[in-house]
Amino acid sequence: MTPELNREYVQPGEDDIYDQMVKITIDQMHTEDGRRLRVQHAKATGCVTAKFQICADIPADLRHGVFREPGRTFDAIARFSNSQGTIEPDGAGAARGLAIKLLDVVGDRAIPDDRDQTQDFLMVDHPVFLFPDPQAYLDIMRRLNVPLIGSLVAGAHLALFERDELAIMLAMITKQISSPLEITYWSGSPFWLGHADGLAGHAVKYSALPREDSSEPPIHPEKMPSDYLSQAIAKHLADREAIFDFRVQVQTDPDAMPIEDVTVRWDEDVSKPITVATLRIEVQTVDPDGALAQQCEAMSFTPWHALAEHRPMGGINRLRKAVYKASFNHRVGY
Repeated sequence: MTPELNREYVQPGEDDIYDQMVKITIDQMHTEDGRRLRVQHAKATGCVTAKFQICADIPADLRHGVFREPGRTFDAIARFSNSQGTIEPDGAGAARGLAIKLLDVVGDRAIPDDRDQTQDFLMVDHPVFLFPDPQAYLDIMRRLNVPLIGSLVAGAHLALFERDELAIMLAMITKQISSPLEITYWSGSPFWLGHADGLAGHAVKYSALPREDSSEPPIHPEKMPSDYLSQAIAKHLADREAIFDFRVQVQTDPDAMPIEDVTVRWDEDVSKPITVATLRIEVQTVDPDGALAQQCEAMSFTPWHALAEHRPMGGINRLRKAVYKASFNHRVGY
């Protein structure tokens, strides 16, 4: 079968995979100080208010959803995080996350009965995901769940049979950074950007590029204070703003830029990312125990908090739809 642009390919048996992954996810959720943690990205390194301004010169074919009005500005909340499902020191190896929640977003929803009025964009500091599709993700989680030796079993399988995935994992957890405000983030998975009816538009990926150059990362991050990334955010925003260019990359080749395999990086030389908005994080006091931080931790961030014009695409996003909803409901005690 020859793949087509902008098209998803649902695999047989995906619903059963989702059910199994939901169960595994709930079983793996940790509790600390009497509260259930997110199954991933449990530790926030900073939660801040921001402005998300759409570019005045955004190309006409990208003017959909929140991008439909050039020059419009949305109030937003941005949560920076570490990827583990437990609270670990900032120096521990992990992917770094950026979740952007646009507020007061009105329109037809990606999930028709969704009453949320936000638009979420979830990204990490690596351009691809660790596993290509829901089945591969389920397989590795089953290996990790082998009693007592799960990590050894999973690691041995990756080393022997999935060396590309092992390389992605190592690249993710060995990056050293000095500040979450100075690194690039990618969505990894694809999204629809077009008419709500799906008849005209593009499959795209998103990225957020900082305007500030990266500082020299610590040589021994494990020796830094356990909250050194939080301190870096607070220190930066105490006296100067942070700005990210928010970019769209359009799928131009369905073979080289697949929707259903999120371990494949879409070549940015072949399809150059286009800046469509600016995320501006203004000078502010960042209090890890303040009202905003508490509000942020109670929130649900999911790619499915979205307008129909920004519908998530691909198997990993279909999996996230089930898993994120179940994990949030379990976390808040539904």
